Amino acid sequence: MEKLQFERTKYGKELLIDACNESELVIVADTMVLNFYTLIFLEKGNGVYHLDTETIHFEDNLVLFVKPGQINKVDKVIFEKCIMLFFEGDFLDEFFNDKDFILKFAYFHNPELPSFVKLDEAQFQTLNNFARELRAEIHAQTIDSIHISRSIIYYLLVRLNQAYAKVYGITQQTLQNPTVLAFLKLLEKNIKKQKSVESFANDLQISRVQLNSLCQKYFSKTATQIIRERTITEIKKALKYDVKSFSEIAYEYNFSAPSHFSRFVKQMTGKSPQEFKDDLSNW
Repeated sequence: MEKLQFERTKYGKELLIDACNESELVIVADTMVLNFYTLIFLEKGNGVYHLDTETIHFEDNLVLFVKPGQINKVDKVIFEKCIMLFFEGDFLDEFFNDKDFILKFAYFHNPELPSFVKLDEAQFQTLNNFARELRAEIHAQTIDSIHISRSIIYYLLVRLNQAYAKVYGITQQTLQNPTVLAFLKLLEKNIKKQKSVESFANDLQISRVQLNSLCQKYFSKTATQIIRERTITEIKKALKYDVKSFSEIAYEYNFSAPSHFSRFVKQMTGKSPQEFKDDLSNW
């Protein structure tokens, strides 16, 4: 598995955003983990793309959303015509002075929803034209390129979030509550520690009841459900790609015993770790 780092000085000076089209795309390995965000505007393509444990069937006018740390298996796809945008979270943070900015979008913060959206041709072409303009601006590197690039990527993120919310029936399109955003950030940071709801609430300086109330309001789920669902998402990745034993994975995710880990996987997936691993191996 190849781990790819963002090339900050590719253009001779530090730049936290990049773009390419299908002719410039270089796939260095069948399975890759990226340390940056990626938007893929797939105008034409075919095959099956695996993102963590999600299976995405390529079709025209598709937009894919890839977060840092996700596992990308690309040996069975063809990017016939596309634009890819790559950026680090700091690229937007520096401009908007908002360290939680990227967490506000549904396609990046909800692991229960798909990592792609299918757009109608007119809508796709409108946004794809902006993506192409962004690529051209990055490659041109004029004195105003950095400002234009931030403006375009911001526009694309917001418009894509609106389209994504409409397709998947999300009423709360962007997260604005700072406590909820802080909770999601803490959850990502502590995903392997199996922290309790009360522990997260203490970190946030609110009560357990308040945290559950916020989770119900914004996600229609309890805090416990969100923690467990996010945890099983990471465990599924470990079961699919890691060569570690089940006991090693159990202790890595802070389960007190392998039997508790097996019980958790069974509760969340309906299958034992071995059964789930066997199913994933049949991709």
